Amino acid sequence: MNNTILEHINDLFNSYDLFSGTGIKKIHDSIKKSFPDLSEEEIKEIMDYLDGFYKYCMSFANMIANKYKTPFLPKGEEAQMEIAQYMCECQNKYPAIDDKHIIDVFSVVCWLTNR
Repeated sequence: MNNTILEHINDLFNSYDLFSGTGIKKIHDSIKKSFPDLSEEEIKEIMDYLDGFYKYCMSFANMIANKYKTPFLPKGEEAQMEIAQYMCECQNKYPAIDDKHIIDVFSVVCWLTNR
C-alpha cells in the first residue's frame, strides 16, 4: 500500500464506522474524497486493510468483552495489562493504525456485547 496513504490512514476512518455497512460506505467515500486520484483497486486495498484490522482486533475485543462482562473497558490492573497486551498484538500486525482506533474497537465491542 502507498506509504502516503498509510501515513494518513488514521484520518480516513472512524472506528465506529467499521461496525456497519453505512459506515463502511462512509469510509470508502472519505478515502475517495481525500485521494481522488486513487483507482478503485487501490481503494479496495485500503478497505481490505481496514477490514483485516477490524477482524483482527475484534478477536481480542471479544475476549475482553466476554471475560469482563462490562459495557465499557474494564479498569482493573489485570484488565489493563491484558488490554495493553492485546493492543500490542494489534499494533504489531497493523502498525499504521493508532492506539485510539484500537481502543475504540475494544470499547465498542464491550458496549455492544454487555449493554
